[in-house]
Amino acid sequence: MTGNIKLRDPVIDRLFDAILKLDSIDECYALFEDLSTINELKAMAQRFAVAEMLDQGKTYEDITAVTGASAATISRVNRCLNYGADGYRLAIDRLKNNDAKNEE
Repeated sequence: MTGNIKLRDPVIDRLFDAILKLDSIDECYALFEDLSTINELKAMAQRFAVAEMLDQGKTYEDITAVTGASAATISRVNRCLNYGADGYRLAIDRLKNNDAKNEE
């Protein structure tokens, strides 16, 4: 998976390398607290929650009630799930696989 070639950049690659080197949720919190505003982090988390709920077949109404996301945000995430770079799909599937292993 190569992602968006137009977006690809050595500086972004370096950031992603740094994120991949983190060992814990606490380390992620520390980096993302320094790297982004609270609102930016909450917006990313909200979009990921929307993606998971869409993957579960939830309705826009249910998603809005739980996440507070607008119909426009839900629509954008849905478009990414169906026609995007498959980043949401990859992350959701990995979490599902990890959750299944933890239940065994």
